[in-house]
Amino acid sequence: MNFDYKVIRSKRKTVSVSVSSDNAITVKCPFGLSDSAVDDFIDSKSEWLYRVIAENNVKNSINASILNFSEIYVCGQKVPLIFTDFNRIESDAVFVKDKASIKKAYMKFLSCGLVASAENVSRELKLKCGNFSVRAYKSRWGCCDKYGNITLNYLLTMLPYYLQRYVIVHELCHTVYFNHSVKFWKLVEKYEPNYKICRKNLQGYNFLIKLY
Repeated sequence: MNFDYKVIRSKRKTVSVSVSSDNAITVKCPFGLSDSAVDDFIDSKSEWLYRVIAENNVKNSINASILNFSEIYVCGQKVPLIFTDFNRIESDAVFVKDKASIKKAYMKFLSCGLVASAENVSRELKLKCGNFSVRAYKSRWGCCDKYGNITLNYLLTMLPYYLQRYVIVHELCHTVYFNHSVKFWKLVEKYEPNYKICRKNLQGYNFLIKLY
């Protein structure tokens, strides 16, 4: 199989390859690397590429109704996405005026619940932070700044509760260790023993960040 891929050359010294959720392959490499050397690099990664593309195809098949906007996730459950003349989220359906209104609806109807949940976890674990807020991110599920203020991606409200909790725990642990050191992950494990499973399962929802 010949892979179609995009090459981005820069002053970097290493070569890397990534595959997006829609199977777009991108190679990042130094300016001086020849096209033939890039081809050889891709060949060396072919087994990994086949596996990732196959996994993406399965995920895209499972989430076909999400990708074509006929359904949408609410706390991990798929419900019909209905385009109408108002925005509202109910237990059995989500009603929006248009695709751009999805963010507005989730922010209006579900963000307060996400903040309340985060505050409960903070009290439960006795990990204090500055404050919680909700916004749209295009590359992350949450963020903790150096002052201990935590911002959560509104798209977390589409995820199962256990993954919402994991992200909240993750960010709260950053109020103790502002890094991803061994000590940080030990603290995460203390409060979420199955954090490795959570991390892996969370990756399965990364496509939502680009979709909305």
